[in-house]
Amino acid sequence: MQRLFIICTCLAILTACSGGAPAATPVSAPTFTPLDAALDASYRSSPIAAYLLVDAGGARLVAGLSFSSGGAPAPTDPPARQVWLVPGDAIDSLASRAQPAGDSRYLAVAVTGALEGPGAFGPDGAFGYQLRSQTITPLPWQEATVALLATTPANGQAVRVTGALIANQNEAVLVEALGPGGAPAPQARQVKLRAPLRDAALLSRLTTTPGGAVRYGMVQVEGIWREGGLVPMGMWKVER
Repeated sequence: MQRLFIICTCLAILTACSGGAPAATPVSAPTFTPLDAALDASYRSSPIAAYLLVDAGGARLVAGLSFSSGGAPAPTDPPARQVWLVPGDAIDSLASRAQPAGDSRYLAVAVTGALEGPGAFGPDGAFGYQLRSQTITPLPWQEATVALLATTPANGQAVRVTGALIANQNEAVLVEALGPGGAPAPQARQVKLRAPLRDAALLSRLTTTPGGAVRYGMVQVEGIWREGGLVPMGMWKVER
């Protein structure tokens, strides 16, 4: 009975997370559109946020990376949802500033340019999109807390935040702190994450409630605070 109560409590928190604290004064920060949203949009009013990934397959933009498999980071989307970058001096210069990881290099970037696709681009037509006439710069992360996000309008800010992730197959929230058994600590504030989460490797490293319906643990998230929730681009398990 106690185990069932813990699971139900977690699921109730996930369902109730759409409510939130009253909005505070907006944080003064640039705004961005996540890459996967940009691919589906007919019009974009802000630069695109993505990871630049450089490996044996070339340089491209990806909406998200998983850092929990060991070695090189892995894209969370298939090649058909990745954006090929035509080689050139600008790409080479930016790639030289990227973080090495295994046989790859990566860097969070802000991008403007003309998206082409869907189609077949890059080596052997492996990638679904291409970007031309691009301007690419490092993405300016804003360090944040769960409490700050809970009282800040979600306007497309690029944020980096640490909190306790609680997730099931369909819903996910980030809370300030966990109590016993993976339930949110009393009075802990929370924000909603876009779900389902696509980083299966990260989820596999978290603690599972009895029955396996819910996973939880401390994580750091890089993502875009947009439309009432946090769109994760990259997540890391925080060891304590």
